Amino acid sequence: MRFTHAAAAFGLAGLLSLTACSGGGASQAAAPAQQKNQELHDLLPDKIKKSGMLNVAAGHNYPPLVFLDTDNKSVIGLEPELMKAIGQVLGVEVSFSQASFDSLIAGVQARRYDLAIQAMLDKPERREKVTFVDYFKTSSSLLVQEKDAQAIKSLDDLCGKTAAVEQGTAQADDAEQQKKKCADAGKPAVQVLVFPDTVGCLQAVSTGRANAFIGGTPTITYQAEQSGGRMKQVGEPYRFLPYGILVNKEDQNLTKAVQQALQKLMENGSYAKILDKWKMSSGALDKAVINGGES
Repeated sequence: MRFTHAAAAFGLAGLLSLTACSGGGASQAAAPAQQKNQELHDLLPDKIKKSGMLNVAAGHNYPPLVFLDTDNKSVIGLEPELMKAIGQVLGVEVSFSQASFDSLIAGVQARRYDLAIQAMLDKPERREKVTFVDYFKTSSSLLVQEKDAQAIKSLDDLCGKTAAVEQGTAQADDAEQQKKKCADAGKPAVQVLVFPDTVGCLQAVSTGRANAFIGGTPTITYQAEQSGGRMKQVGEPYRFLPYGILVNKEDQNLTKAVQQALQKLMENGSYAKILDKWKMSSGALDKAVINGGES
């Protein structure tokens, strides 16, 4: 789906206002160019050093973490900007490959991508397949139409209602668990609508096909703020976990290089500047950690 279709569907004119007001434009880097660290560059796999390119799988429709610029081609947002800064520290260019959320782990395992970043929670079952370098702490929340804001305050209020979720996410698991919980309590089950991307979830809520979208708090908050009051974030955020950059479990030196590059960005203030630009400072981590999610 082209980004322009998505904008028409759920009122993403706010993206344009964000681009216009974000300190010289969303495409302008928040932090200064980073100096190459030769020690960390030397940790990179030979293939990456020879090509001078880091191939990173990314999304394109999860603002403000990642979305398409006004050219409908370039990805911008917190995640692309952070990865570009990490690439500068490592002394390589960063190339982004668009990939669906539920294909990221398999893609990194199969080495179709060197890394992946797309608002993926660092969870134990995922760490059995990939390694995470954590870059942001987050939670999950619910987005509803304004007319449903009083009736729906939590997952428990979804019994007998319809919830939209993105395929392969932790929130999709939450919806299925709530469906069972409702049935076990003798209440009408949750009808779960699974979509391949966030666009479908937002369309479902905006058109009334779904009563709620269960998603990551950063994009839920963003969409509520940009909706002009048509959408509301309801209840309290739940399950606080970090988002992580995905690395192949066998690439221990690459993991170390990415983790230490991120740590340098934290120490020199660039990390904070990037988060501040995208109004995401509340999710800042104190330290770059490997596999720091729940155990």
